[in-house]
Amino acid sequence: MIRLAIPPIGGKGWFGGWMYMRNMVRALAEHGDPDIETLLFLGPDRADDRYVRDLPDLPRTRVIIDPAFAEDRVRGGIGRALVTGHNAPLLATYRREGVDVAFCPAIYLGWRSPIPSIAWIPDFQHRRLPHMFGRATWWKRDLGFRAQVASSAIIILSSEDAERDCLAFYPGARDRTRVARFAVPIDGWPTADAAWARLRAEEIAEDFVFLPNQLWQHKNHMLAVEAAGLLAQRGSNRQILVTGHGEDPRRPGYRAEIEARIAALGAGEHIRLLGSVDHGLVQAMMIGATALLNPSRFEGWSTTVEEAKAVGTPMLLSDLPVHREQAPDARFFATDDAAALADAIEAAPPRSFAQVESAVAGAREASRARQSAFASVVSRVAREAAGRG
Repeated sequence: MIRLAIPPIGGKGWFGGWMYMRNMVRALAEHGDPDIETLLFLGPDRADDRYVRDLPDLPRTRVIIDPAFAEDRVRGGIGRALVTGHNAPLLATYRREGVDVAFCPAIYLGWRSPIPSIAWIPDFQHRRLPHMFGRATWWKRDLGFRAQVASSAIIILSSEDAERDCLAFYPGARDRTRVARFAVPIDGWPTADAAWARLRAEEIAEDFVFLPNQLWQHKNHMLAVEAAGLLAQRGSNRQILVTGHGEDPRRPGYRAEIEARIAALGAGEHIRLLGSVDHGLVQAMMIGATALLNPSRFEGWSTTVEEAKAVGTPMLLSDLPVHREQAPDARFFATDDAAALADAIEAAPPRSFAQVESAVAGAREASRARQSAFASVVSRVAREAAGRG
């Protein structure tokens, strides 16, 4: 039995990372190698999170609560590990639990670690969009990536696009990169009937375009706002509904900027910022939407796109290489072309309940196949890194 350690990923500041962690644990339990046991390590600060409560019931899965994995302590240990070559608190916990190999997303065990590590680098945003990072933040991020690349047995990337970036920016990673395209399970998602009932209860119109991205500036919400302004000018009835956390630490006041622009364009009836909503409503909106919208300027492998694929929802996506890799059948538009986006939104045909129900049913088998493929790659990488490949 190989014991694979998975630490906290994301959390309060990055919900997508938290869901990646949850989905990885589920995929390994349901589709992974039967000789791999997953050990999920969490700090007491996130032990009661509702998205992890069911994970201990999965096969070959243990959840271990330890203060060393509290968010503030994990962040504070990286600097010491860079100097000493040894992340003592984390390694002590791993040794106690018999860990054979550790998954390391933005966590550094040190260049003297006796436990082999698998780095996961979701994207290289600081390299592609450097103007969105302060100098100190940019260097901190880049030095962390360099340390991970130098000390890891294997580096996992979520797309071929990210793998190309990794090899271009950090050529020392050559021959150690593996692509594992993550997928999302939908077994616990509402049925089409339940989704439509939830939308009616929330007084959400049936014909809407859904933009479920956090309000980070690189997600390019302003393009959707400009497109909504054009929809207003054209007299369109189509509406864009936006959910997601409303803070960007790199740009305080960004939500206020967006709201001011909506008001200036008179687009309040065509784009609504709903803020943070519970994930059950997000699921219902994903299922019932006319189309998913992602206007982002940069992605590693979009969780929202993966969720739309999993339930068969049509997609309107910014023309990024990774979007074309992830969803080649989507409709694409340039990241600065509001008119093209407005045209795409207007052209998206409304979907009847029967069409939604059929799409969800038709997408389910392909979704499970993607989960199985993801778990297979991660299992293979874990065996390889542990020296038992």
